[in-house]
Amino acid sequence: MESDLDENEVEIARIMVRLPEFAWLKTAEIAKIKHEIRHKIARTLQQYYLENTRMVQSDWSARFIQAGITEDDGKSAISCARRLGIEIS
Repeated sequence: MESDLDENEVEIARIMVRLPEFAWLKTAEIAKIKHEIRHKIARTLQQYYLENTRMVQSDWSARFIQAGITEDDGKSAISCARRLGIEIS
């Protein structure tokens, strides 16, 4: 990741690139990464959060596990997103 990303954005990107649908982040332009974090990744993290706190049905926990993203990784990504001002809950 290039230095245009802050540490929270870098952390989210590191976690999310393990999922096939976000693997392209490894080679994406900084502006595109920032856009995806603020939009699509934020929705993914919100769905993951709701699944784990309010038992809302989605398949993100299983997909995270399958991609090698631990529960701690998921919590870290949510924490980073919140520090970026992204509403998760």
